[in-house]
Amino acid sequence: MARQSRINNRIGSANAILGINNVGQAWHDRVLEDPALRPYFFDGKPCTPDDPARLKVVTLAERLADLLECNLQMAPLLPAFTFAHTWYLWPAHMLRQSPVLVEVVEDHPGWWEALDDLQQQIRSGGPLTHPLLRASRARWHQSRSRVGGGLRPTRDDDAATGAPAGGAAAIPPQR
Repeated sequence: MARQSRINNRIGSANAILGINNVGQAWHDRVLEDPALRPYFFDGKPCTPDDPARLKVVTLAERLADLLECNLQMAPLLPAFTFAHTWYLWPAHMLRQSPVLVEVVEDHPGWWEALDDLQQQIRSGGPLTHPLLRASRARWHQSRSRVGGGLRPTRDDDAATGAPAGGAAAIPPQR
């Protein structure tokens, strides 16, 4: 049963990765359809209020923010895939390159909380870390010992990620 669960978790994780890649591909396809939009996202071109392309650029920036937020949200859901822990690098790069992306995140920080947290890290000038994968803090709680019936502390090493101890699950349980 445990082996089957691990296999199913890996399949679910692979599907999640494919899904986020498909969303990313769709966003890039929009930029390919109108190459004049590329400088707003990759070359630091500002989008002024009187820019004739503003509606299209802001809408695409909001879609990019959705994509980047999903990208950031994936890493804690995939604790066994440590490469996902570096997925904050692309969102950080895009925040540095796109003033309009920064603008939409600043206008609605509650819509893209992880992206806003990453933006705050960039502004502070300190080292960047994945906003949802902070250094693990051990959380101690009481549990019943099988031997002797007394209470003993047990450690939940993955408390910061929401994953059960051991990190084998692809999707953490509801708490």
